[in-house]
Amino acid sequence: MGSCTSDIFRVLFCGEEFNWGYKFTKEALQDDADIEVSCCRREEVGEHIGSTDLAVPLMARLDAQMLDSAPRLKAILQYGVGVEGVDIPAATERGIWVSNIPSEGTGNALSCAEMAIYLSLACLRSANACTESIKERRVGVPLGRTLFGKTVLIVGFGGIAKELVPRLRPFGAKVMALRRSAWGQAADASAEALLDRKGAWSDMASFAADADIIIVACSQDSSSFGFVNDSLIAACKPGVIIVNVARGGLLNYSAVRAGLETGKIGGLGLDVHWSEPFDPQDWVAQHPRVVLTPHVAGVTELSYRAMAKVVAQEARRLHNGCPPTIQLAAVPNPRTGGAVQAPASRFP
Repeated sequence: MGSCTSDIFRVLFCGEEFNWGYKFTKEALQDDADIEVSCCRREEVGEHIGSTDLAVPLMARLDAQMLDSAPRLKAILQYGVGVEGVDIPAATERGIWVSNIPSEGTGNALSCAEMAIYLSLACLRSANACTESIKERRVGVPLGRTLFGKTVLIVGFGGIAKELVPRLRPFGAKVMALRRSAWGQAADASAEALLDRKGAWSDMASFAADADIIIVACSQDSSSFGFVNDSLIAACKPGVIIVNVARGGLLNYSAVRAGLETGKIGGLGLDVHWSEPFDPQDWVAQHPRVVLTPHVAGVTELSYRAMAKVVAQEARRLHNGCPPTIQLAAVPNPRTGGAVQAPASRFP
């Protein structure tokens, strides 16, 4: 960690995971002599947050107690979409902005969509069995399946889904989608027009019954946590493939394990996990029909350089006394039942 003076605006990456974000942001701000970009281990955030102006939490939790020790903190900016590790009401009460980087327009959603297709194909082609065949010097096995002719259900219709739909159509797949908000929004029109079928969250069981592949691409909150559970899996076709590129908590662990044991789940492709880093000795990680990647769906040079430019832009604005250009909409306040609005800023 470098030294800090009152004239230096400090950006702190809270955690050493996803380190390309730190490297690219530091590079993007290398000519800004009065902005310092640092990185620390998650366990050390409390030691450095007190002299930080802009925090990038990564996988670190920023709760009320942590925020109490951050008198200079003006904003928290998630390097990506999910802000579930931030106590937003507590930040708002303390005059701290909380923002994320929308997945659309940065290459992040596109990168995650590509990973969802990769994991789907890996499950269809039995990637682990292919590796075993190479080890055993066998040719012509295993027998694979095609994406052509399959029915794919996308759960959630945010940035990832809108990048997925036009990429799935050329494979000859039928594409369905569910969303919690209303259909017919102008911004979604081009991707929505390519769907074979669309429905609401309440249609989950009936849509799942028709799907060969379910791709989980929705946000995780109290209403979606663990929604891939015993009852949903029971409604699925035998041998359904489930792919998750969103958040690990959207899948109920015991339900997924039971589905793999019975064969109801024919393939499981996970880029996100119940705990991270995921234990390689875990039963699910050891299963031959499970394909794992280490939370890298959005970790591409395209997306990480684009997001670094956003962090650099926001750091410059905050340093100049301006509010961030990207801000979260009002969110429910669990303490009052009302909404959390934009905070009073901590600008000088």
